[in-house]
Amino acid sequence: MAKFRIKNIVAAKGMTLKSLAEKMGITPQTLGNIVNEKGNPNISTLERIAKVLEVPVSSLFTDYLEPNSAIIICPQCGARIDIQTGSSK
Repeated sequence: MAKFRIKNIVAAKGMTLKSLAEKMGITPQTLGNIVNEKGNPNISTLERIAKVLEVPVSSLFTDYLEPNSAIIICPQCGARIDIQTGSSK
């Protein structure tokens, strides 16, 4: 099951969750519930988060792979396989 990467993206952008919440017009508590997977955000909220962070919505999830990635995911078991080295994760 995919989990959110929002904290990682926020940190990489040099932001805080509080500043993200302010830019979105929601309370830090509401955003905290989303980030900690205590809430169930709708697609519109996820789109707003992605827009403020300037990333695609898909990148908010742990299953996101960078474009042109050398990793494939096995549809049977979900293992991530590096096609350059053959190693699995």
